[in-house]
Amino acid sequence: MPDTLPPIPSPRVVVLGVGNEVMRDDGIGVRVVKRLGEMGLGPEIELMDAGTAVMDALDLVPPRAHVLVVDAASGDQEPGSVYRFGLEDLATDRGVSLHETSLPEAFALARLAGTKFGKVVVVGVQPAAVEFGTELSPALEKKLPAIVETVRSEIARLLA
Repeated sequence: MPDTLPPIPSPRVVVLGVGNEVMRDDGIGVRVVKRLGEMGLGPEIELMDAGTAVMDALDLVPPRAHVLVVDAASGDQEPGSVYRFGLEDLATDRGVSLHETSLPEAFALARLAGTKFGKVVVVGVQPAAVEFGTELSPALEKKLPAIVETVRSEIARLLA
């Protein structure tokens, strides 16, 4: 029997589900990560429910892993519309996070602390209802399978 165990492979992609599940559609990122968890995506992918603690979750991302953030984002489109951003795009008015600490700020602070990321991609989903409640709006519930498939496609792009 060997004296040391083989190293545990680090994930190449971390999918970060962001949002508040008690604010209806704001919890879409967390819901997507839960659905992905039911699919058994393999050791190259780590799923994290960040809730509203994005900065804390970023501290757990392994060095140089690609990060795919899934979050509600307002872009004045039809509910359930999916936006794809690079982190640098979030400084524009094409899409805005619904959380107090913006994603660019959270990533900038993590980088200042020495965290090194691979590519960072944000998948934003247009909410229909951001109000107290634990259920997704009917519009997002209906589109949830398609949103999950969009995120799976983004994972495949990052692994390529």
